[in-house]
Amino acid sequence: MRKGPAIGSALLLAALAVAGFLLYREGLVPVPLADGRSSFVPASPEYGEDEAQVQALMPAGPGLEAFLAHQSDLTLIEPAPGGGWAGVLAAGLQASRHGRRWRVQIGPGWRMQDGALLDAAKAGAALAGEVTRLGGEIRPVDAMTLDLRFKARPEGFPDRLAQWRVPGTGPFRREGHTLTRHEGFIPGRAGFARLEVVTDAALMESRAWAEGLAAGRWAWAVFPGHIAPEDMAKVRLAPYDELRMKDGSVWFLSRRMRRLRPAADDWTHTRLFGAWRGAMDLPYDPLGM
Repeated sequence: MRKGPAIGSALLLAALAVAGFLLYREGLVPVPLADGRSSFVPASPEYGEDEAQVQALMPAGPGLEAFLAHQSDLTLIEPAPGGGWAGVLAAGLQASRHGRRWRVQIGPGWRMQDGALLDAAKAGAALAGEVTRLGGEIRPVDAMTLDLRFKARPEGFPDRLAQWRVPGTGPFRREGHTLTRHEGFIPGRAGFARLEVVTDAALMESRAWAEGLAAGRWAWAVFPGHIAPEDMAKVRLAPYDELRMKDGSVWFLSRRMRRLRPAADDWTHTRLFGAWRGAMDLPYDPLGM
């Protein structure tokens, strides 16, 4: 047998093997996603109770900003309660075996706060800056599908997809420190109409803070830690429950707030969607007087 054809055949087989391996690595594999929409448990208020305008007292800072963004802007995916991932805006997720290519299927029917339906182009525009910062590119495959491609496997994927938010997709519209219910939110109607967050540091570290809680003025408050013992005694006698979070914060939560459960590990991930104020005898006081 002549050596030339044999070597050529071997090289061809080797090239085919390499090409096959590269195609195998480029191929997309589904990433299991639980149903994230099921985490939006609708409120069940009595007649008129979902029109409550609620006031909260919280310290200003990155935590508050994250908390408000969590109510107004959703992510493609989020951690599932039992581990793994749940789809929120995403109905499907695929990844290549080498981790440099990701494909996201946008869930159908998401109505944004401006009335438009969410599609791949809108989601891609919202996430383009984050993808570019990782040295990648993002482009629509079709009306509801996005491709993310990177030169190297991006660090922290798919965790980053659970951090990147698409503005204007959540159950509340945000203006500064005020949240107003988004009536077109697909999973359902949020349990109260409006939330105003008061961040006055002088108020939080004063007797007025404790007196306000004792009078039932605030729907809930995050304790800053500098209240005189005699004033704190008033709070503990008021219709509030004291909840200590794992991150060290302390919430005083009105017993009239139904199904509002602060996230123990990180209060900024507390979901307001399914909560409502069950008693309407507390007047809304925008000035905190």
